[in-house]
Amino acid sequence: MGSELQQEHLEAQELLEQREKSLAEVQREQEKSLLEMKQEVAILQCKKVELLHKVRQLQQKLKQSRQQVECLRLELEEEQENGQNIKAELQDAQRKMKAMEKRHKKEKEKMQEMQLQHRLAEEKQMDAGHAIKAAAAAASSREASSPQPENPSTSSSPSSSQEAEWLCQEREEQCLELLSTSCAFLVRLGRHVVSLGNLEEKYTGWEVIGSGSFGTVYKAFDAATGRAVAVKQIDLQHQGCEEALRELLVIREKKNPNIVTYLESYLANGDVWLVLEYMDGGSLANVVSDKRLVVGHIATVCRECLQGLAFLHANQVIHRDIKSSNILLGRDGSVKLADFGLCAVLIPERSKRRSMVGTTCWMAPEVVRGEPYGPKVDTWSLGIVGIEMAKGRAPYIWKTQDRAKYLIGKRGAPYLHKLRLPSGLCEFLGCCLQMDVDRRGSAQELLQ
Repeated sequence: MGSELQQEHLEAQELLEQREKSLAEVQREQEKSLLEMKQEVAILQCKKVELLHKVRQLQQKLKQSRQQVECLRLELEEEQENGQNIKAELQDAQRKMKAMEKRHKKEKEKMQEMQLQHRLAEEKQMDAGHAIKAAAAAASSREASSPQPENPSTSSSPSSSQEAEWLCQEREEQCLELLSTSCAFLVRLGRHVVSLGNLEEKYTGWEVIGSGSFGTVYKAFDAATGRAVAVKQIDLQHQGCEEALRELLVIREKKNPNIVTYLESYLANGDVWLVLEYMDGGSLANVVSDKRLVVGHIATVCRECLQGLAFLHANQVIHRDIKSSNILLGRDGSVKLADFGLCAVLIPERSKRRSMVGTTCWMAPEVVRGEPYGPKVDTWSLGIVGIEMAKGRAPYIWKTQDRAKYLIGKRGAPYLHKLRLPSGLCEFLGCCLQMDVDRRGSAQELLQ
């Protein structure tokens, strides 16, 4: 009995050991599984972090994409609005062209009428000369047939030449009187301002190279030297005598390497004709319509224009119509300001102006709002020219004038970062296009 119990005890002990071994093995398996699970959890956590990082990146890209889509939507809306305005702009341009054609036709008819009057005057003069000669011949024949006194009278030929001279002088005085009625203020200033010679005799090879609301610009050649010149015809009926005189005196007296050179001026057919140097590179507008300028060229043009503006402002002159078509280029690299028809001369008693003049898309906000303004309106306009050179057109160019004025007065220039310009150019244009005039740079400050 004791041996059986001992045998059972041994079997129980062996069974217990087996169970302990099994339990230890199960425990090891569990620990191994737990370790594997921890490793898998760690891997999953790493993957989770990576996925979160990728999600954030995708969210940022999505945000950028949404911003780009919004910009594209705004541009699309603007283009659609521009497209709606193109028809009206074209119709307006066609009306202007028709009005210009009518004006040119009237000018041609006026010139033909004056030429006819001139020919009739010459014929009358010749008829008067023939009549005087015939009367003198009849008197001579009568004197020959009648007894001669001891002291014969003087010949009638000197009196006939005097009559002819008097007729010529009278005709010249009538022409001068006709010119003086059309522009009396210029005649009173005398030949120190304008000449009364014949343009067509001194200059040849006339060719139209531009036209505007105030007149026409021609290219011609000096008959004596063969030098090319630009001749600007100022229609006094459209521009007015005071404005024409101001433009003439400013461009005549304010000489600077960055201002187009004045040569001489004439008064003929009721118009003022300014003879200026010919810039063989054409206008900046012709260049930007064909291609976008690189930053280096934009910087050069802006620097040269600022030098001209700094000179004008130091002499109390505001240009008031800075735009690409009024900036002329030379093939030698020269850059010059032109067209002073809208300029203003400041005086101590009147150091600010309020009149709304200029070209709408280049006007400063204070101009379109009818506020007093000074020379810094020109630096704003130059900033718009900078955008024009970089993007090919001025902001709001396809808007109606009223809409463009509203946007300029309310927003100023478009946000420069939307134009995707280089940072240095953005900084310079930002100084030019400050809505706050006090923060806007002057021409002299921007040069420095």
